[in-house]
Amino acid sequence: MKTQLLNGIWDFALVPDSSTKPEYNTVTTVPGCFDTRPGEFGERKIGCYRRIVTVSGGKAMLTIAGCGIHSEIFWDGISVGSSDLPYNKEEYIFDSGSAGEHILEIITDNLISDDPGEQFKRFYDFYAFGGIYSDVTLTEFEADDIRHIEVIPQSYETGEVKIKVEPFEKAPAALKISFDGKNEKEMPFTEEFSCIVPDFKLWSPEEPNLHTVTINGKTVSFGIRILDWSTQEFKLNGKPLKLVGCNRHESHPEFGAATPENLILNDLLLIKQEGFNFIRGSHYPQREIMLELCDKLGLLVWEEALGWGNKPEELGDANFIARQEQQCRNMVRKSINHPCVIIWGFLNECASNHDNARVIIAKLKAAINALDTSRPVTFATNRPRKDICFDLVDLLTINIYPGWYDIVCKPDGIGEVLPTLDEFAEQFKDIQKPLIVSEIGASAIYGDHSGYRWSENYQSRLLETVVNGILDKKRYTGVALWLFCDANTYIETEHFFGRPRGFNNKGMLNEYRKPKISWYKLRELLQERGFAK
Repeated sequence: MKTQLLNGIWDFALVPDSSTKPEYNTVTTVPGCFDTRPGEFGERKIGCYRRIVTVSGGKAMLTIAGCGIHSEIFWDGISVGSSDLPYNKEEYIFDSGSAGEHILEIITDNLISDDPGEQFKRFYDFYAFGGIYSDVTLTEFEADDIRHIEVIPQSYETGEVKIKVEPFEKAPAALKISFDGKNEKEMPFTEEFSCIVPDFKLWSPEEPNLHTVTINGKTVSFGIRILDWSTQEFKLNGKPLKLVGCNRHESHPEFGAATPENLILNDLLLIKQEGFNFIRGSHYPQREIMLELCDKLGLLVWEEALGWGNKPEELGDANFIARQEQQCRNMVRKSINHPCVIIWGFLNECASNHDNARVIIAKLKAAINALDTSRPVTFATNRPRKDICFDLVDLLTINIYPGWYDIVCKPDGIGEVLPTLDEFAEQFKDIQKPLIVSEIGASAIYGDHSGYRWSENYQSRLLETVVNGILDKKRYTGVALWLFCDANTYIETEHFFGRPRGFNNKGMLNEYRKPKISWYKLRELLQERGFAK
């Protein structure tokens, strides 16, 4: 099995519609978003990427780890697959033909339609970038090569794991297995088996120990840790967790959703140094490099399928449901070996007070649990007072904005924060599920120190009140503050008027990662409370 990384410089053309033939008269980079190119921001078009690939001939698998809204793949001018699942990792298997040079084209767009089955909607509160967000690889394989390995920890006391093995086309005669590159052993092929990891070490935020398993030459990384959400406490390896962190968008004004690896690392180092232990990856599947870094840094992650504020008519649409189910399956398959991922989620702020929501939420929960039952499954609701779907999922996760959206014509709404936290602690006091505030915050324009709403001072006072309240109230398992840094959002809808500069301005840092007052104040607070060093 041989894998080529196809990142780098590609021929490029930007066309207005599918009837226009690309001329490939310029170049671009992969990964990269075409609507961050000079003069192209805000344009809704089709990006056409082309390059020469040299192969040995025979079966191949092209992997694209995240694209724009719609994509189609061509090999020597013949379509070999397509996707309408933005941000999803997709795999395309095809016959690459004879040995030698071939032409690979990836056609992807950022076009938003009003079809209820579509996964990205005009009203989503983050910008839909066009382009190729992450790595493109080509793997040439033999029929009995190993395509996929899953490692599911079974015990933090014994180091037992369950391993699932998936070959490309047919089972090999035997499996050659080694852990951490040592003591290879051979056994007859089996799709699933359990074993003890030799000299195992547990994974935790304090000690993020990782192991590897190599099977017939394919290596994957994993961590041994067990989650328990059977009571109002969330536990990791038998110890209660208090989650304190933030939501983070994969977004930057210069790079869009194709943020460079060093920028991702620096974001995570900032989050770790702040004293946070938790990131909600809002609101789509996360980049592989982001999860790999969180594994190594000991940051806990909530990963979710793409969705935002979906309405009853969409939630009841057969195509929308089917695509959501496939999204969830793709997400679990991609990320199941990452110990940092502790929560699966979907359908942020959907119409969960409507009967249609119960049907789709139950189906998505079942789709995830068919592949993985080692993590809790949830959705973040902004309708906690009238939600009818809490019984369907494992965690109670609520998006609330006291002191921001919930006040009208008041000079200062921070006094609303603690009573609101008390209200929901009381509402859910008898439900044996962990309770997490999955979004809470206030907008702040970088450089505004007036002390009023929209100022850095107001945001800081509100967030300090939130964090102290969450840490003081036993009923809450944790909080994900909204938002790590300002991120591109609406520029084409009526909601734009609530998003000055075309950004969601609730970041604790601005879009270029320059800290606002809240960033400094929260670090001091978390140091005092024993989170930050």
